[in-house]
Amino acid sequence: MVCLCLLTGIAPDTYAQKNVLNQLKIQAARHKNDTAGVEPLRRLSLQLQATRPDSALIYAQQGLELARKFSFKKGEADCMNRLGVVLWKNGKYDQALSFLLNSLKIREEINDRLGILKSLSDIGIVYSDQLDNVKALSYHFKAKAVAEELHETARLGIILANIGNCYIKLNKVDSALNYEMQAYTIKQTLKDTATMPNTLSILGDINYKMGHTALALDYYRVSISYAAKVNDQNSLADSYNSVAQLYKQKGMADSSIYYATLALNAAKAALYPEGIFHAGNLLTGAYRGKNDHLELQYLKTSIAAKDSMFNAEKIRQIQTLSFNEAARQEEIAEEKHREEEARIVNLQMVGIAVFIPTFFLIVLLLSKSRTHRKVIEFMSVLALLLAFEFLTLFIHPFVQRISNHLPVLELVILVCLASVLVPFHHKLTHFMHERLVHGHQRQHPPANNTPVPVPSPEKKGSKAAAAKRKPAQG
Repeated sequence: MVCLCLLTGIAPDTYAQKNVLNQLKIQAARHKNDTAGVEPLRRLSLQLQATRPDSALIYAQQGLELARKFSFKKGEADCMNRLGVVLWKNGKYDQALSFLLNSLKIREEINDRLGILKSLSDIGIVYSDQLDNVKALSYHFKAKAVAEELHETARLGIILANIGNCYIKLNKVDSALNYEMQAYTIKQTLKDTATMPNTLSILGDINYKMGHTALALDYYRVSISYAAKVNDQNSLADSYNSVAQLYKQKGMADSSIYYATLALNAAKAALYPEGIFHAGNLLTGAYRGKNDHLELQYLKTSIAAKDSMFNAEKIRQIQTLSFNEAARQEEIAEEKHREEEARIVNLQMVGIAVFIPTFFLIVLLLSKSRTHRKVIEFMSVLALLLAFEFLTLFIHPFVQRISNHLPVLELVILVCLASVLVPFHHKLTHFMHERLVHGHQRQHPPANNTPVPVPSPEKKGSKAAAAKRKPAQG
């Protein structure tokens, strides 16, 4: 009866998916020779990544080729990201990281903010699966900032869940619970059933680490229920593996084997190497000393899955990609720093260019007032010095560029400029002195400049008059 109910619930979803796939195939065929065909191919890849990963890769590759044919950068970045996600889900982390980093680079070049958000989030997931959770967190927090900037609430919920997952792997339980509960609240509010299984499974892991076994088991069971409804085989594998691990710790071997087998089947259906590896490990341990044949069979399965994810060559490739990406990010940060410095310098130059004419105007106004002559003289000289020093400052970068930073050539150019500017400076100084200082002196003579005394008329009978009238002696 339970199986029938499940089948009844899944059948409409399967029919709806087939209908969507048919419509996307028609759109892709209709636009096979223009950029409008890129998006249907990308969406076909998205629809098939869980059930038919090989077909998902083919459609994403076709979309990438079509986008490149017409130099459609956004479509190219979208399909590269799609290829990266499909390859990641299949455990090909080195190839996945290569596509995702290249997608991020293109999206940064065209300033596709939503695309940048997706790439950052997906790169963080790949690093987390490679057990480099510190680096994963750096990308997830960058993605979180962009999601908040764009008000992408649904994507923010996914990123918060990924941050919580990284913290639980780093054994930081309190931080993990904090971010995972934020994600759970957002997903409940938005009724996001597609990504809810993953969040519930991580909440189960957190409660299991906190010693709340019964609550952890409840979270796992609800996660399995959600995952079964949306046919999310990856989440099913993760939850089944967690339940199997829980029963193993409780000493319930039969239950552990049952759920580990379910996890292995789900992981194989999704071509999910990490899920296969964990399930294989659990089954190998369960049959050790009890059934040599099954123990060896599951050991081989586990080793093959591990090799597909963590062989030495792939690790070297990922390290190289990580180093190159770190260098690229440093270069971007340095370029932004240079741009910020240039912006500050330009603002200062504009400020000086505005200040100098204003200062000249102030000097001119003061020259028409009763300000002391010495003040006018000092300010006029200062204004000229500011103007000529600013001119030298403005010209100097061009001189360096022309001389290609060769000291001899730079010296020759500066001497030639000085031979023109110095005489001009002297003439302008003389002009300013004549017009402003002397003009101010003529308009406003000093207050203590007393007039020349005029002799008073002679008084009759005075000694002076008598001396004047006295005839000269012979």
